[in-house]
Amino acid sequence: MGVDDAMVRALGTVANWFLLAVAALIALGVVRNASALLHRVRARGRILPLILLPEHPAEEDGTAAPSAHLTAHLAAHLTEHQRDSILAPGSPSAATAVSRPQASTPAQGWVESLIRVALASPPGYAVHLHELEPHEGVRRVSVRILRVPKNRIVAARVVAETNEERLIEKVAVYCIVQVRNQPEMLRRIPRWERWGEDERAFTHYRKGVHEQRQHTQARADDASAGVDYGTALRSYSQAVKFAPGNLLIRHGEAALIELMHAHQPDDYQRAIATYQRCTELWPEHIETAYRMAIAYSRAARPLLRDRDLPPEQMTQLEGMARLAREHLADICARLRLRSLLRRWLRNSIPGGRSNSGERRYWGSWLMPLPLPARRSQRRTFLGAIRIALAAHDLTQLHLNGRHGRTSVAADRQQRVVALAFDRVAREVLVRTRLPARGTGVRRLLFDDHTTTGSAHDAHTHSTITHPRATSQHWGPVRKGSAGWMTHYNAACFLALAMTLPDECLPTGYSRAHWQQDCNRSALNQLDRSLRTPDSTLTGDWIAHDPDLDLLWSTETGAAWAEFMNIDIPTAPSPRLPPPSAPRPAVRPRVPGH
Repeated sequence: MGVDDAMVRALGTVANWFLLAVAALIALGVVRNASALLHRVRARGRILPLILLPEHPAEEDGTAAPSAHLTAHLAAHLTEHQRDSILAPGSPSAATAVSRPQASTPAQGWVESLIRVALASPPGYAVHLHELEPHEGVRRVSVRILRVPKNRIVAARVVAETNEERLIEKVAVYCIVQVRNQPEMLRRIPRWERWGEDERAFTHYRKGVHEQRQHTQARADDASAGVDYGTALRSYSQAVKFAPGNLLIRHGEAALIELMHAHQPDDYQRAIATYQRCTELWPEHIETAYRMAIAYSRAARPLLRDRDLPPEQMTQLEGMARLAREHLADICARLRLRSLLRRWLRNSIPGGRSNSGERRYWGSWLMPLPLPARRSQRRTFLGAIRIALAAHDLTQLHLNGRHGRTSVAADRQQRVVALAFDRVAREVLVRTRLPARGTGVRRLLFDDHTTTGSAHDAHTHSTITHPRATSQHWGPVRKGSAGWMTHYNAACFLALAMTLPDECLPTGYSRAHWQQDCNRSALNQLDRSLRTPDSTLTGDWIAHDPDLDLLWSTETGAAWAEFMNIDIPTAPSPRLPPPSAPRPAVRPRVPGH
C-alpha cells in the first residue's frame, strides 16, 4: 500500500512538473509571438535598420580582432555621415539617405540569454564582416547581409581596397544600396528617394557631401581661406547621371549653386532651373515647390535695390516675382488638411498607388514633429509661406509709379505696409486679447521703447540702447508654434523692409529710425530662429543669403555676425534710399481705427 501511494505521489509530481513545463512553453510562445507582432507593427512601412553583428572569437580562431575593428569603424562611419550636407531651409532632410546602424552584442550571462529566448528579435538587416587574407597588399573583406530574424542571406560580396577609410566607405555604400533595393524596402521608400541599382550614384553623392564638409570646416578653421564648392558640385552632377530621379541629390546640388552664386543673377538661374525641372518631375513634392518659389522670389530682389533697371530686365524680374507669388499661394492650397488627407488615403488603399513610404511622407505633414519640436511640419511651412507672401507685398511697393504703373497714394502704401507687418506678427508673436489692424509695426519694431500707445515716439527711441536687467527681454512673447523657418523668413522680411521708400514709412518715422528698428528686430528674429530646439540653420546659409545683406552693412549687424563667428562674403553693397528729414510728430492714422 505504501509503495502504491509513493508511486502515485511520484507520478503526480511528474505530472505537475510536466504541466508546469507545458504552461511555461505556452507562456513563452505567447510572449515571443506577442513581441514579434509588436515588432512587426512598429516596423510596418518603416525603413529597417542595419544591425552590425560582432565576430565570435571561436569562428576565427583568434582573428576576430580585425573584423571587430572594421565593424566598429563601419558603425562610426554610418553614424557620422548622417547629416553632413548643407541644404537650404525647407529642403528635405539629408538623414533619409542612410539607415541608422544598431549594434548587436553577444549575450552576457543567463539573464540576457533568457531574455533573447523569450523575446523575438526585431526585424532588420544584419551586416556580417569577415576579413580575409590580404592579396598583394590589398585588404579584402567578405560582406554578408542577412534578413533577420530568418537569417536569410540577401546579398554578399568581397570588397577589396588598400586604404581602410576607402574600404569602409565602399562597404557602407554597398550595404545601404543593397538594403534599400530589396523588394520589401522599395515599397517603404518614396519614389523620389530611390537610388537605383548602380552604386556609383550613392558613391558620388557621398563624395560630394564629404567635399562640402571639408571646405566648410576649412573655412571655419581659417576665415581667410576661400571656399570652393566646385568639386562637391561636380560630384553631385556625376551622381545625377546614375540616379536622375533622386531629389536629395538635386536639392544638394541646387543648394550649393545658391551658396556659390547668391549675388550673381546669371549663374543663380541654374538653381531656379534645377528646382523648376524637379517640380515638373515630382509635382507632388512640397519642399521642392517651396524652394522653387523662394528661388524665384530671391531672383526678383533687384527690384528692391535698383531703380534704374532696363525695361526688359524689369519685365523679367516682375514675371519672376509674380511666379513666386503664384507658387506660394498654390503651396498654401496644397497644405490644406483636406488635400493632405486625400493624398494620405490615396497611398493607404491597397492597389497600384499604395506605397508605405509615401504614406509616411504625407502623414508627416499631418502629425506633430518629434520632440523637441512642438509643432507640425505643416504649421512651420504655412507660417514661412505667409511671411514670404508679405515680403512679396513689399516688393510691389517699389514698383509704385515706375514704368507706366499707376501711382498709389502714400496713405494706401502705408496701409499695405501695416497689413504686411500684421501678417508677420500674427505668425511669430502670440496674439493679443483685442487684436487690431495696424498694430504689427508696433509689436515687431518698437514695443519696448514707446510710451504713447500705438505711435512711434522719436523722443523715446534712444532708450533701446539703455542697459536693462537680463531677465527683461524686450518685445512680446514668442509664439510657441512658430518654427525656426518661420522666424528666419521673418528676419528676411524685416531686412527687406529697410529698403522701403520714404512715402511707405509709417507716420512719425524717419529713415534712420526705421532702419535701426527693422535691423534690431531682424536680428532678434534670427536669434529666435537659432533658439528653436529643432533648428537646422547654418552660419554658411545666413552669410550667403542675399535677403540679409542689408543687416551686415550696419554696425549692429556686423557685431552680431562677429559674435556668431559668421564670415560675411564680400558682396556689392545694396543701394538704400537717401535718408529723409524726421517727419512732424503728429498722431498717425492707423488702418482699422
